[in-house]
Amino acid sequence: MSVRSHGRRRVLAATAATAVLGAAGGGGYYYWQQARKSSDNAPAAPPMPVEAAPVRTVTMYSAMPTDILNALVPAFKAKSGMEVQVVSAGSGELVKRLQAEAARPLADALISVGADGIDANAALFESYDPPGNDKIIPGLRYSRNWIPFTVTLPAVIAVNTRLVPEAEIPTQWKDLADPKWKGKVAFAGSDKSGSAFVQMVQILHNEGEAAGWALFAKMMDNFVITGSSTAVIRGAAQGEYAMALTLEDNAQRFIDGGAPIRIVYPKEGTSVQADAMALVAKAPNPAAGKALIDYIVSPEGQGVIVKASGRRPIRTDVPGPEKAIDVSRLAINNIPPEWAVSKNKEFMDRYLRLARR
Repeated sequence: MSVRSHGRRRVLAATAATAVLGAAGGGGYYYWQQARKSSDNAPAAPPMPVEAAPVRTVTMYSAMPTDILNALVPAFKAKSGMEVQVVSAGSGELVKRLQAEAARPLADALISVGADGIDANAALFESYDPPGNDKIIPGLRYSRNWIPFTVTLPAVIAVNTRLVPEAEIPTQWKDLADPKWKGKVAFAGSDKSGSAFVQMVQILHNEGEAAGWALFAKMMDNFVITGSSTAVIRGAAQGEYAMALTLEDNAQRFIDGGAPIRIVYPKEGTSVQADAMALVAKAPNPAAGKALIDYIVSPEGQGVIVKASGRRPIRTDVPGPEKAIDVSRLAINNIPPEWAVSKNKEFMDRYLRLARR
């Protein structure tokens, strides 16, 4: 198995008037943060200085992609008149930072991260019901600790159609275990990427744990581990890999940019999930944090996100992206949150053993 390190830590602070760089990975998903925390005994990252924010400034810690940041921040500023200070990094790093700052938080809100990372650190956050909470898709918000940010399909296959003949395009997860794809399938690595962890857990859920691990081990023999979910789809789009395990909206962005990519929704099933946001407990400007979340939940805010990213909205009254396939046409097999959370340390430990073979 070839292992390449493409990951880069990026932490920055910027006002809404400054060009904002997005975090790699697009949010880090759901069951990963708690698993990584359980498998990583390193001390929490020390707090990184952030300038004290004026009263009319909201400080947002975020793992959202660049395209959403660059659209959402100016739109919120225009609507509210507030400046936005952004600290952008991966989900795990942001949660560790909040842990280190718990006695004196510097952030007002945590936006676009894995929901399980918030649930696993509930004391760091304040429960909040924003206006429009009744318009959120039923069942999407299954915890009182957080509010959905967007709806994603985190587990799809992106295929480079210039490298894979039509007759050989996979239709199932198990097709990626065929030895002919050795060294041709990009995977971010479950210990590096939240979305990659969900992709692995999706296979275990679809197949059952015993059969799922057997299948995933065969798939791992073919994987090139990139260490970054951004590198996965970029490499497939540029022809470095024939295929990649990725998020639907990541693949769609490259398709919209002209890349020869086709999205495959595996027949065994994928999940429809939400990444999350929450108010930080004891935030310096709690009213500003609420105003930011209120805007994101609003029809206007959701419309900005849909237009910028192609992700699906959390609201029942906001149209989805034009090019998005109707999920009713897909094989949806949602991962049970309680099962995934209860198994996350076991799953991460077993993944690491596979990766070290």
